[in-house]
Amino acid sequence: MKKSLLRAAITTALTVAFAVPAFANPFSDVPSNHWAYKAVNDLQKAGIVEGYNGKFDGSKNMTRYEMAQIVAKAMTKAQTDDQKGTVDKLSKEFAVELMNLGVKVDGLEKKVDNMVKVSGDARVRYFDTDNSDANDAGSITDYRARVSFDGKINDNMKFNARLSSGNADAEGASKGINLDTANVTFKTYALENTVGRQDIKLGSGYIMDAQMNGLASKVGGLKVFGGNATQNFSTTKDANQVETVYGAEYAMNLGGAKITADYLNNADTDEEIYGANISGKIMNGVTATAEYFKNNDLDADSKAYGVKLNKLGLSATYRDVEAGGLTAYSALNNNHFNEAMNEGGFKGMEYQLDRELAKNTVLTVKHQDFEKQDGAELAGRTSAVVNVKF
Repeated sequence: MKKSLLRAAITTALTVAFAVPAFANPFSDVPSNHWAYKAVNDLQKAGIVEGYNGKFDGSKNMTRYEMAQIVAKAMTKAQTDDQKGTVDKLSKEFAVELMNLGVKVDGLEKKVDNMVKVSGDARVRYFDTDNSDANDAGSITDYRARVSFDGKINDNMKFNARLSSGNADAEGASKGINLDTANVTFKTYALENTVGRQDIKLGSGYIMDAQMNGLASKVGGLKVFGGNATQNFSTTKDANQVETVYGAEYAMNLGGAKITADYLNNADTDEEIYGANISGKIMNGVTATAEYFKNNDLDADSKAYGVKLNKLGLSATYRDVEAGGLTAYSALNNNHFNEAMNEGGFKGMEYQLDRELAKNTVLTVKHQDFEKQDGAELAGRTSAVVNVKF
């Protein structure tokens, strides 16, 4: 059906349900001998249609948004079974537009809740160092695209799956599509359990921000997990080396500050890392962070102190990481700049700018000015990332 005929069709469909006594012609462009005259008149008197500057404009194309407005008004008028039946059919057809209008439709929320939701992100990154040597990657550009699918299986169970291109170098061919996550979440008494391949992030991501095949359970502010995790960086030829890990995190809010206590155990190397992260507002528009972690087996400490000007999106962080203090699962670790940061530890400043370029589009620029713990100079590292979410 052409959109230009939609007005006439809908007035005919609604007129039986919302017939009211007719009075003078409300629209100058609908003559009394027109086949839809009574329908248009009845709907105007019922307050369902208003027209345009004294005209009905029946030949004008109608947008779905305009149609949803008519349906929304009709929903408030429906009283009889016939009226409710007519409106129910229309509300299902224009469900999305009605939701955008903030109109509640009986059963619509449940229907939408049961639908598979699709979201994703695309990222382009640029890395550069002041110089290139055996421990540095020089200048590299890579990209990644991901699409997530989230759905409800029943009232007690839901699923997640995410496809990812991986970090593909812009200079080469794509590495193909990977099943980045695939898991099911279900409730057992007070526990929320997720089994399968999933994201695991502890605190700020310093000791772990990676994917794991295993089981994670949450109750209140406590999260425990165990399984096989994929490293963000490996010193072996296998860049995706997998190790067995387990750990826990307890998160809480205290006086406006967010505090997390974290524990990570690498069963393959028998290393234990524990520590805490705290962040909170110290004055209007200014947030401070502090974190401390310790590799218990290597007796290596890691400390960081930072401040962020939220309105400007600017942050500065001082890091002091002893040799062995940085894990292969850390958000700081990646396959571009890694060996120089791991050999002998590092310390120095990290500066970051986060700027929203447009809706759902964020630019992040970061510069790391580190040196080794023995004072040896490291090449400065700069990265720029544009991330788009949809």
